[in-house]
Amino acid sequence: MKKLFTLRGVSNTGKSTKVKLIAEWININYSAINHGIDFSKHDIIGVLQINKLKIGFVSAGDDLNQVKQIEKLLSLHKNDENNPGSDIDIIINTCRTKGAGRKYLENNFNHSKGWVSKNIFVERINPASTVLQAARDNRILDELKTWLTGVEKL
Repeated sequence: MKKLFTLRGVSNTGKSTKVKLIAEWININYSAINHGIDFSKHDIIGVLQINKLKIGFVSAGDDLNQVKQIEKLLSLHKNDENNPGSDIDIIINTCRTKGAGRKYLENNFNHSKGWVSKNIFVERINPASTVLQAARDNRILDELKTWLTGVEKL
């Protein structure tokens, strides 16, 4: 089964930043082949490939159209007779806590469609505290790294 890791939360909690940070971590630590990610931009979309494993990233998730960018990645990396084994294995993305984007993910990326979904909640810290935000961010990045470390497609 394919895997979907979604950072969910309200606006301005750093969801997109964390997706970009995990993509940068993979790119640096695994000498990944970069398929379209422009790390100079705030929001990223594209795929990193480590050997045969493909990990897709969609950091923008404020509305349904942004969340649906997953479809763009999947169609660009679709398995066919000319490119066997090219499907994306893991997607890391963002969405809001409620709304059409969240419903779209739940309806289209579930067990019956061949996906295992893991929501990672990015809570807002009120009042704002840089110490608490850093602890939250480190916990989320550590969780994603744990899910991804040692994952290999044979």
